[in-house]
Amino acid sequence: MEDIRISLSAEGPNNEISIVRVDGVIDTTTSTELEKVMNSLVDQKRHSIIVDLGGVEYISSAGWGIFISNIREIRLNKGDIKLVRMIPEVYEVFELLEFDTILKAYDSLEEAKKDFGMEPTFKMEEAEEIKEEFERKRAEASAQKEAKTKEIREISDEEIILKVVKKNPLLGISGIRKEVKGLDEARSLGWWGTRKILKAKGLKSKKRRLRFSRKERFVQRYKG
Repeated sequence: MEDIRISLSAEGPNNEISIVRVDGVIDTTTSTELEKVMNSLVDQKRHSIIVDLGGVEYISSAGWGIFISNIREIRLNKGDIKLVRMIPEVYEVFELLEFDTILKAYDSLEEAKKDFGMEPTFKMEEAEEIKEEFERKRAEASAQKEAKTKEIREISDEEIILKVVKKNPLLGISGIRKEVKGLDEARSLGWWGTRKILKAKGLKSKKRRLRFSRKERFVQRYKG
């Protein structure tokens, strides 16, 4: 399971602003932790929320859905969710899914804190339409991922490791395990188990993995 770390703090003249600091990866296996925190804040009537994503490497559709599912109730209670310090890769997805028309993003905590008190410039109907479109896209993406995952789960540990090595030959053992986890979240490959398979296939060193990758790519091009 990918790691996620969440910490909470409060700021503002009366500690009315909740700062949610998230580090790691927000995907289907970790998003429940963030969802619990966000729901808890709403239950406590803490509706002024800043989510610091400076330490987040990736957010899946399940992660983005947490913010969208809470935003209506929060804004009906005169609050808001503001996202800060997204890395470029995360921000690109944020824009691609058109969440920038619903949620505001900031470069720093100070900017977000200063912006509290301003009325959110959005129409609830537009937010609902975007949310529906997002749910449709998420359902399609989920179906595609499920089909791909089913296909991946039918291959052996050895085959999936070779698949990763072919694509990213310069990854270390930990990197290979992370890529395998990205292809099949249910598959559990230990560090030593991965090393054993690489050794058995003569791919213990990065130099040999690079040679293997080049050879496989050449054969693929030749057959094509």
